[in-house]
Amino acid sequence: MGRRVVMTSKVEEVESKNNRAECTESESTRASTNTPIQKIITSQKTERKVLVEGQFLAERFPSGISVMGGDIHELANTTVLATAGRALHMVIVLDGQLGFGYDEQDFHLRGQVRCASSISSTDPVPTAVIVDIKRRCSFRRYLTKGRVRKINIIVPHAWFERTPADESGSRDAFWQHFSQHLSTVEWQPSQNVLSYCNEMLTAIDFDDKWQRNIYIETRVTAIIGEMVNDVIQMPIKPSYQQITDPIHTSSEHYDVLCAAIEYIESYLHTDLTLEEVAKQSAMSVSALQRKFKDTFSCTVFDYIRQRRLAKVKEAMDKEKITIGEAAYMAGYNHPSNFITAFKRQYGVTPGELTNS
Repeated sequence: MGRRVVMTSKVEEVESKNNRAECTESESTRASTNTPIQKIITSQKTERKVLVEGQFLAERFPSGISVMGGDIHELANTTVLATAGRALHMVIVLDGQLGFGYDEQDFHLRGQVRCASSISSTDPVPTAVIVDIKRRCSFRRYLTKGRVRKINIIVPHAWFERTPADESGSRDAFWQHFSQHLSTVEWQPSQNVLSYCNEMLTAIDFDDKWQRNIYIETRVTAIIGEMVNDVIQMPIKPSYQQITDPIHTSSEHYDVLCAAIEYIESYLHTDLTLEEVAKQSAMSVSALQRKFKDTFSCTVFDYIRQRRLAKVKEAMDKEKITIGEAAYMAGYNHPSNFITAFKRQYGVTPGELTNS
């Protein structure tokens, strides 16, 4: 059976109340606690359907860190689309299965009903993952009927900038694992971390919002501390990303062009001009071109072309679209030009990709 696709606004997670899939509370249906059952409902005019219901956690702290999650029931097999911002994202699944993706990269996590000490080291499905997002990117949440209990912690990069950073070897060791956009570390949380997560979910019932925020923040900070300690002790995996791919670069060089990249990503579907991108980046056209060339080894329009082709490839992988539709989405007037560009970038034609 095919999966429906629900478009949402720019949010960090489907549970966010800013989601176009509206979040409401049911006064008639409550859990065993006093917390109302909340629901996420599609806002499409033709059909309003409950996608998810349960108890949701959403807290933001003065440090800039935020945490979302909950004990929820997914009621439909569908895909929710949104965007995710620049930050280090930690996703921990306690029970059930969770499918999601950023740009072209998908993740599938499974919670462990058994205790952490009994989890096999050869289990192919991880319980938690840490993903470094260096630019705003597309986000997908694959809803599948069933119960999920999970926590998502979002840590801004600035939170890790501490004094004296120059005297810390562990800081460099940590960031070596996250040198590229969408660098990923699979993580098996300790029993302490899983306990902290469960405590945060029980805090949903707290009536005092101020106390709840402090209670949850202490546990989030403890989880981050354990995560950092675990990561710096892991062996660094070799990078298999294509070195010619302009979207992957270190955060140090990337920050210079952050505004330009985020603007381009937000308006890939429009006729972008150098003048518009330069204006949004607060620099001249010549400076923009030079910094793009120095940082990504490509021109601004090369970057735009490659990102459009990547988006189209993602659509072709997940949806049945024609070559003509794909060419139009990528901004090509003639399918033959699109096919040539696609093969140059991916080594196969669009037809070979869809038939594989």
